[in-house]
Amino acid sequence: MWHDAQVTVNGYPFVAHYSDEAYVQVLRPLLVRLAALHARSGKRVIAFLAGPPAAGKSTLALLLQLLASDVPGCDLQAIGLDGFHHYNDYLLSHTIQRDGVTIPLKAIKGAAETFDVERFAAKLAQLRDGGEVSWPVYDRTIHDPRENAVQVTAPIVLIEGNWLLLDEAPWSHLASLADYTVFLRADEAGVRERAITRKAKGGISREEAEAHYDRSDGPNVHRVLTHSLPADCTICLQPDGDLRLG
Repeated sequence: MWHDAQVTVNGYPFVAHYSDEAYVQVLRPLLVRLAALHARSGKRVIAFLAGPPAAGKSTLALLLQLLASDVPGCDLQAIGLDGFHHYNDYLLSHTIQRDGVTIPLKAIKGAAETFDVERFAAKLAQLRDGGEVSWPVYDRTIHDPRENAVQVTAPIVLIEGNWLLLDEAPWSHLASLADYTVFLRADEAGVRERAITRKAKGGISREEAEAHYDRSDGPNVHRVLTHSLPADCTICLQPDGDLRLG
């Protein structure tokens, strides 16, 4: 049996679907594990949820936040990495070498190099200290981060983002700052179709959506899938959108 859950992703209402099997075998056991970690330590638990663009990380994180109320001792808050994008002013004024050509970072916005890893690590340290922490979000209306947009108060914090487990400096040390790590694995061809379909729904042609994917999201998807550290738990996105343990 399938179930529907109403969540808000990037400011838009969205219906997340999950099956009984996903709840029993994947979702609830993960929440029970996080609750047990918190009960054992008595301190705030930080969990990472990494995976490629368009695999459904934001939806999964918010679904877990919603379902956490079913699990005793699992007070969980889901937040994202995207608020740590460098600002557009920075991206326009800094460059990177790609294929022997110098280009502005703005041209590859969303790639690992366009995030402020140092600032993110500092916020992680604040989370580790406990207490209330202000957290930035990425505002898709201004296409820049918005500071202090969310107040993080929960004892269990789930952070989702593409690059959280990237096995490249300076990202590779971040996994040691998490108490538990999850990787959402998806078939690269399936992610491509999901991303293109989603982009085309925004009002551009299929051809334009394909070109955007090949230029922007595609390289990021491949990099995440092939250059991420092993996680404590791997969840596999199925072709029908369901979830299974990897």
